[in-house]
Amino acid sequence: MRIKKGPGYFVSRLVLLALVACTFFPFVMMINMSLKKNVQIKMHFLSWPAPAEINISNYTSAWNFIKHPIWNSLMICFVSLFFILVMVSLSGYAFGRMKFRGKEFFFMFILLVMMIPYNMLLIPNYTLIRNFHLLNSYWALILPYIQGQQIFGIILARTFFSSLPMEMFEAAKIDGASEFQAYSRIALPLSVPTLITVGITSIISMYNDYIWPTLVMTTGDNMKTFCQIVYNNCAGNGTSDYGMTTAAFVIGTLPLLILTLSCMKYYLQGMLQGAIKG
Repeated sequence: MRIKKGPGYFVSRLVLLALVACTFFPFVMMINMSLKKNVQIKMHFLSWPAPAEINISNYTSAWNFIKHPIWNSLMICFVSLFFILVMVSLSGYAFGRMKFRGKEFFFMFILLVMMIPYNMLLIPNYTLIRNFHLLNSYWALILPYIQGQQIFGIILARTFFSSLPMEMFEAAKIDGASEFQAYSRIALPLSVPTLITVGITSIISMYNDYIWPTLVMTTGDNMKTFCQIVYNNCAGNGTSDYGMTTAAFVIGTLPLLILTLSCMKYYLQGMLQGAIKG
């Protein structure tokens, strides 16, 4: 039996198409601008360049401009991510599987910390980093990222670990497994999709961060991140070559695009595991 499609069906599809077009139009224009010279961008902004007019040199210049900042961003992200995942898995297991005094109080405290707006923590975090003499060092980014990015992950991991059947852990303890062995041999392997979800969200947030690196990385360009270098260039602190700048954005987007697409299956699975209990 075929369902009759009324006007609402077609209107909803048109609205969805309009939203998709609005979403992807900036990305299409970014690629368009990255293939043109400045003169072409200013004179013919919306038109695509002819095959003979495609300016590949934008990408060569952009790569030389951002290859070191991209390396800085990736190095900071992956070093931070290692400690984030260790803290998330251990804390999530403790809150989800173990019993100790004050467990609910401490978990509610974590929820309260999550509700504090990011911008309200800039001054306290900056004061701590300055007092520890860590300004203009990689640790000025890594330590606050570890502290700030694990809150969401702990909540997600705690929900997942608490949904695991108790029988598995009871059987392991009967066989003589310690609490850490139950964590490392049973809970941790099962939590891989959840940890991948935490990893993707954390890397995207850290890689795209501009405000915090701008506060704590103020000397020289050798240690600055991708977003710092490119955004400062867009703000007029460097060249006004729009083609090269948009090419830099395209290149800088590729690591996140590859990471997200390669782990999308596990990302969605981890979101479901962390959101649905039982």
